[in-house]
Amino acid sequence: MTKRYKTVAIIVMIVMIFVSAYSGVLAAQKLDSLAFGSLIEYASLDELSEDVGMVNILLIGVDEGGVRSDTIILASIDGYSDRVSLLSVPRDTRIEVNGSVQKINAVMAIAEANSTPSPSPIAEENSEPAQEPDDEATTPSTLSTTSGYEEVLIEEIKQITGLPIHYFITVDFDGFIDLVDALDGIDFNVPYDMDYDDPAQNLSIHLTAGQQHLDGKHAHDFVRFRHNNDGSAPGEYVMGDEGRMYWQQEFIKELIRQKLNPTYLSRIDDVYEVFQNNVRTNLTFTELVRNLNAIMKINIDDITAYQLPGESQYISPLWYYIYDPAETEKMIEDVFTPQSREEWEAYLEEQRTAVTASPSPTDDTEDE
Repeated sequence: MTKRYKTVAIIVMIVMIFVSAYSGVLAAQKLDSLAFGSLIEYASLDELSEDVGMVNILLIGVDEGGVRSDTIILASIDGYSDRVSLLSVPRDTRIEVNGSVQKINAVMAIAEANSTPSPSPIAEENSEPAQEPDDEATTPSTLSTTSGYEEVLIEEIKQITGLPIHYFITVDFDGFIDLVDALDGIDFNVPYDMDYDDPAQNLSIHLTAGQQHLDGKHAHDFVRFRHNNDGSAPGEYVMGDEGRMYWQQEFIKELIRQKLNPTYLSRIDDVYEVFQNNVRTNLTFTELVRNLNAIMKINIDDITAYQLPGESQYISPLWYYIYDPAETEKMIEDVFTPQSREEWEAYLEEQRTAVTASPSPTDDTEDE
């Protein structure tokens, strides 16, 4: 088990949607029969078992093209212990697709390219030797109109982890911006001055350090910031993506503190519209209602985050993330393997027995 709050690759828009689902169930009586976004079913998704108290949701963050998965997180919810564990899969994870070496973030794009006569959208990325560009130029969003190519990614994650996947949620940058606006923005203490421009992406980040109210656009700018125009990286950002992910996590925690309250029930119509326009999923509000009690018992502070074990390697002409199968299997066994109710209750009994058998600190004090 790794230390709580270990910095991992959690891009904010995916967790935002996950958090919004958590808060959205508070108004689920109104939306009980509605779909949680554009509803898509895949044969590779697993059915829930009544004997297993764990639900696995694959969270996918895509660029504006709708097919390159810049963020991949497996969220595992244990209904018996009320714990939530997040497994981040680096976008550069090296895999094989039909005998060809690829990065895992390209598999959806490959599926799209193989289904249409248009050139593959991953060709440009795989021709560059750099580890990762700041942010790639993208095309207008097609998330709400594309039929979806998540199934190939679902199958890859199942193969890597050996875990079942019951649900998936896919969202893009537009969904993040619209969602923050639908929730009236966020009050946040921006840690540093931020000045960055990329005309190729129409990206312009200009934020001043200090406490302020961020709307969707400025929140989007904050979570995408890496360094300034002159190449300087203030504070934690000197660590590159690790520093950026740290501040994304801090942003998420503050968002949860401010938005998980009944005040925002009046915004449920706006939030639902964001879901419909920017989310693909097989999850419905009916299913959220069915699991309302378990969801509401989740303690946000007890969410633990992990990264797929491995290391970055330069394999000419590209950088890849080479995951470690043995360490991955151990992590899955320790943290993510579903447990039956009997197994979980037996574990709790072992913990209670261990506590009872331990010497009493009160008795030690009295002896002294």
